[in-house]
Amino acid sequence: MKITSLMDDYCPRAGFCGEHGLSFLIEVKGSKILFDTAQTGRFLENAERLKIDLTMIDVVVLSHGHYDHTGGLPFLLEKLGDKPVLFFAGPGFDAVKEAVSGDVRRKNGIGSALTPSLRKKFLLVDVVKKIADGTYILPRADISDGKEPNPVFRIRSGDKDEIDLFEDEVSLVVVEEDGMSVITGCAHRGIGNIVQSARKAFPGNRVKAIIGGFHLVNETAEVLESVCARIKQFNPLSIYCCHCTGLRGYTALTNTMPGIVTWLDCGSNVEL
Repeated sequence: MKITSLMDDYCPRAGFCGEHGLSFLIEVKGSKILFDTAQTGRFLENAERLKIDLTMIDVVVLSHGHYDHTGGLPFLLEKLGDKPVLFFAGPGFDAVKEAVSGDVRRKNGIGSALTPSLRKKFLLVDVVKKIADGTYILPRADISDGKEPNPVFRIRSGDKDEIDLFEDEVSLVVVEEDGMSVITGCAHRGIGNIVQSARKAFPGNRVKAIIGGFHLVNETAEVLESVCARIKQFNPLSIYCCHCTGLRGYTALTNTMPGIVTWLDCGSNVEL
């Protein structure tokens, strides 16, 4: 399996452009899967710089309905033209999502990136689903560590204003002969919970790699210590973090599991 970061918040490579967002190209056993589309069409520009032809993808998976993972959809559709591609997301990915900071509310959902015609293309996944040889969509993770929902993130429906539980969040699990890799977008339901759910869904497979955004950027030192300790219990061979993991999260992971943690920055790739 090969994973290429087409977009990340951190972009130290000359010639590439970064933004707050995530987009991976995953190549596994002859299939090409685009996991998230960041927030603009810049991920397409980075793909061109890497000489990657995204018209060759077979599948698009959205990890959840936030703008920084879905905003590039219109640009991708223009690129694809009439190319037949399968689109997958979790139920509720198209909800009206907002973020609250004091008295300020801002929309942070998929919004206008999802036209009615595009909405019809999406297949909604609420059970483990195979989408390619050895590659599966893992729907919303069971919260087994008591993680409390973040009141900053909201869903608005009519007069209702509720905390977003991220029930639309999906991850990917790639099962190979030497173990399984778990790939996340933001891990809003908890990276430990996601990996635990993957182990439950695919028992007997060792955790080879954990890859993606882990949403540790604003967590307290106590939470960081707890999350890192739990991840360490899974005994992963490697960790590739990015996006909303944040530098504090990266540092905590590195200090807890030295030698196996790498930042998967924009334009980089890893073969597992």
